[in-house]
Amino acid sequence: MPAFIPTPEALCSSDIKQSATLVNRLFKPFEGLTLRRFGALILLIISIQDLAHASPQSRLSSDFVAAMQFDPEFQSAIAQRDAGLEAQEQARASLLPQVSANLQRSINDTDSRSQTALGPIDRSFENYPSLSASLQIRQALFRPRAWASLAQSKAQALYAELILQGAKQDLGLRLLGVHAEWAAAQHSFHIAEEIISIQQEIAESASRQFRAGDATRVDVEVAQARIAQAQTQLAETRLSLENAKLSWAQITGRLGFSGRASQTASESVAKGSESLSINRSLIDNSSIIWRDQTAELLAISQHTLASFQQLARDQSPVIRAQKAAVIAATEELKKVSADHLPIADLYAARSRSTSAMDNTVGTTYRSAQVGVQVSIPLYAGGAVESGIRQAQANLRRVQSDLEAAMNRLNLQIDRDWRTLEAARVDAAAQARLLQALKVLNESSTRGQSAGVATKIDMMQARLQTLTAQRDLARANARALVSWTRLMSSAGLISEEVLEELTRQIAL
Repeated sequence: MPAFIPTPEALCSSDIKQSATLVNRLFKPFEGLTLRRFGALILLIISIQDLAHASPQSRLSSDFVAAMQFDPEFQSAIAQRDAGLEAQEQARASLLPQVSANLQRSINDTDSRSQTALGPIDRSFENYPSLSASLQIRQALFRPRAWASLAQSKAQALYAELILQGAKQDLGLRLLGVHAEWAAAQHSFHIAEEIISIQQEIAESASRQFRAGDATRVDVEVAQARIAQAQTQLAETRLSLENAKLSWAQITGRLGFSGRASQTASESVAKGSESLSINRSLIDNSSIIWRDQTAELLAISQHTLASFQQLARDQSPVIRAQKAAVIAATEELKKVSADHLPIADLYAARSRSTSAMDNTVGTTYRSAQVGVQVSIPLYAGGAVESGIRQAQANLRRVQSDLEAAMNRLNLQIDRDWRTLEAARVDAAAQARLLQALKVLNESSTRGQSAGVATKIDMMQARLQTLTAQRDLARANARALVSWTRLMSSAGLISEEVLEELTRQIAL
């Protein structure tokens, strides 16, 4: 099965849609994995600038499509899925007619002795040619092991598909987590810069007051310490911002691209930090700007924790894959147990052989066979019983893994659900605080005009506002990550969901 290639509907930019349609049409007749991947790579190289500057309404889905093309973890999941699907073809092939042909051409030496009334007679033939050819067709009639293998392979194929779906959910979770971190870090970075500027003004004011005798040395030192603290916060937010940008570039495969179609993605990634130092045009992009009401606007289809947990248990790719693993282990037990049963095959064969000895020049033998072959196992040294015990142990293991996965899922959903609720409460509190600080800022401005407030009072009010804005952005980021984890646990992340999400909460 070919690797994932995005369809035009999965992409957002009009130019990318046209390129995707063209690539799909050009490479549809070819089933080669390398050629189709090459076509998809050319598509993304041509449209990489459009992807980098996608509108807020399409950027998440565009990044998601790019990540599915380039993220190594997702590509590994695709390869695992492709390998898992082949098990079903192999199991089905064992139940189809098996045809084999044999051709042998040889030069022979034969020595023989036979007893006659006159005594033994020795014959010796040297370097005489012989030719034999045969054709055999065999059809399985009764093969319980092969039937169990076919049932097991179907469960394994389903398991492989579900593991790929789970990898897609994990990819969406990582991508949205990076975008949430990126947005919060970028907002905090700008706020930290403004806080440093305000703290420097406060420090200068404290120095002037100290020189005038209206402030103490302690006031000056405290103001300088706050500048240092703000600079530390700026350095931390800068590090978080750069890490988020780099993570985004690595996930989406846009690391080191400079718009040159001749440079492949693998070459860009292989250059690593060197390519980063040469070109950062894409990594220097701005993050998506989320609304202040992001935490409130994040919608969940289920209104209670218990109902969402039930939904996740029914739809989670991880849980469904683990259930498929239980089915596969059950069929493995049936397959091993079938080694105690007889097997029956229908076969037909035809052969022809010729030889040219000194006394049998041009001798030809022809034979034809049609029949049923039955094989009954009698004793295998205890290997079958050992295989049964091993299969039973593996079945108990995967059943326990399924129960453990459900427990982990319930615990994770409970934690993420409550984290989302807490983030919403925090965001609402910060929004309410911003409203109060808006009044405070207006009051400080009017008070300064009236002579009852100072510039320091205005700057302090501004500092409180900036801190509240930073905390609101962080609360929204926590809410977004928790919401994404909930959606991922239920297998609900898709390109359409990401587009709807950005329409609701992105500016």
